[in-house]
Amino acid sequence: MKATGGAGPSISQLEQLFDSLSTAEITKFTRAIESDRNAPRLPLPHDQILQILRPRLASLKPERYPTPMRQFCTPFEDLLTSGLPGETSIRIGRPSLVPIWNVVCESASAEFHKACKDLEEAAEANDKSRIHSSERRLWKEAAICIEQQVAISEQGVKHERALATRLGARVHLKPFAAIARMLRVAEPIVDMRNRFPSAPIRSLSNSDLVWLREKFIEVSQEKTGYETQFMSSILMRLLRPSELFKVIRVLSTKADDRSLGSTNLASAGDMVIDMLTEIVVEIEQGVGSGKNEHQILQLARWYASEFVRITRELGIRKDGPWGERLLGTRRRVSQAIANTLFGASPERVTEALPQSPRGPLPRGGVVTPLFALPFDAEKLLAAELSAEAIAETARISHILAAQSSATKAVVEIKKRLNLAGRAGVDGISRLTMADHATAQRHLMAVVRLLEIIDGPEDADLLRRRGMSALRALEERG
Repeated sequence: MKATGGAGPSISQLEQLFDSLSTAEITKFTRAIESDRNAPRLPLPHDQILQILRPRLASLKPERYPTPMRQFCTPFEDLLTSGLPGETSIRIGRPSLVPIWNVVCESASAEFHKACKDLEEAAEANDKSRIHSSERRLWKEAAICIEQQVAISEQGVKHERALATRLGARVHLKPFAAIARMLRVAEPIVDMRNRFPSAPIRSLSNSDLVWLREKFIEVSQEKTGYETQFMSSILMRLLRPSELFKVIRVLSTKADDRSLGSTNLASAGDMVIDMLTEIVVEIEQGVGSGKNEHQILQLARWYASEFVRITRELGIRKDGPWGERLLGTRRRVSQAIANTLFGASPERVTEALPQSPRGPLPRGGVVTPLFALPFDAEKLLAAELSAEAIAETARISHILAAQSSATKAVVEIKKRLNLAGRAGVDGISRLTMADHATAQRHLMAVVRLLEIIDGPEDADLLRRRGMSALRALEERG
């Protein structure tokens, strides 16, 4: 495959070339390609080149060429997601961007288009001051344009359908209005992004919290009604959503979620719990889509960590609005975990054990000792992974409100392992030296599973009994 329609370097040759460039060279080259795409002077496959560069750009995160559409998206860039978000999500789907930008360009004022032209000229000259002034005008005019279009759409079903048609689908109506609100606080959001250039933010220091407190107060005074949008921009820059509760705590003297429910911070807590709910949905969908135990465990561990951090940062009351929602998410996680890790997964642990034949033996038949049966290493590996996931989840089951199902699963697995272990050891006396290696592998497999599920006590006892039986077998020859 060629990079252009005529003779030219192949995709692999271009990839090799780009891999050989330094960070500074990649940044300079990307800027030149994006500049030429904006005002073409060379017959280059701009989009194809940028597509090849994208993995490198994602890791390097260089300063990108400031096009009007890119600067339009800057205030809500952290909210963008590749797919279409759920109904309650604060995220904005990337598929909505081009339709929304096209409607803005069709409907916006002459001042908007002048700002776009000025921004393009400033970008070409790499004039930072002019870029900043132009983008601020662009944000203001774009917000006005979207608000006007939304106001018209609210005059009746016919007008709403007309706007949906222009956008290409009704699904773009919600992000269309959301973007206008984000643009209204674009400047403080960009200030915040500049204050925290590296995302995600792992932890907020005391000085960070002081800065965010002052900026939030500024927004509440100068952009009244848009505090939620500013807080959402902070939230989406955090590694852990629960970290936002630190900001809430320094902004209010209210002690619990019932008191905070009447303040302009109420929606901030709701957004955090909405994001926690997204983790719950992932756990539930993971169950239905066949994710393995360790994938579900990772999600459950993340949920448990966030649950603890949220309840630790603020006084969450069971009868408060946030408390009720938190407990609702925990009930859902508990149910999902009970149905998978503590439901079907125990069978995945015990099915790796040697199994006695079921049903009556034929006349004159002899039961093969358990530890003489073929050893299945693949089944054992799967069993160990399942056992580790169950044991790890059982350790956090008190946070997930899943103690009952955890205890039941662990007791049942331990019972089956002990039964299989004792039966196998008792049958070693009927083995020959040809079965020695297989018997030892079975013994150590059951010991290992017992250690994972219940610790060393029963496992060590079984190991000592088994090794004694094997030594007796060796002595008999």
